Amino acid sequence: MEPAEFLKTAELLKAQTEQAHLRTSAGRSYYAALLYFREHLKKIGLEKTKQPGREAHAFVIQCLQWSEVDEGTMASRYLRDLQQVREDADYDLDTTFSQNDADDAFIKAQKVIEDYKQNITAEKETTLLEKASAYAKLKDWL
Repeated sequence: MEPAEFLKTAELLKAQTEQAHLRTSAGRSYYAALLYFREHLKKIGLEKTKQPGREAHAFVIQCLQWSEVDEGTMASRYLRDLQQVREDADYDLDTTFSQNDADDAFIKAQKVIEDYKQNITAEKETTLLEKASAYAKLKDWL
């Protein structure tokens, strides 16, 4: 399965009006972006090997953050924002979740993936891998 399939699911869900659909759409948008970057990091040689299920979200977000590459740090900010939206959608049930909230999450997820693909270079990706790997070792994730 490709992470982009979650984005397609998010798009279908955000067309609905029920709270459950809108909230689930935001979650799928977040996971589409998170899993895109997890799989991309794995593809370039960075995979969480120690207790892979623990701190999986933090691994992706923090490795991108500490990469010292603009595209990585930007992606980490978007992922943090999307993660917060997903958590609000999942846990803050007293607040109404709007169509705009679901749309915004979907657009952010699309944007972070596309911006990264369009702007990352091989040289930047090498730096990202080196810096993120060093950080992951410090965190004892590898």
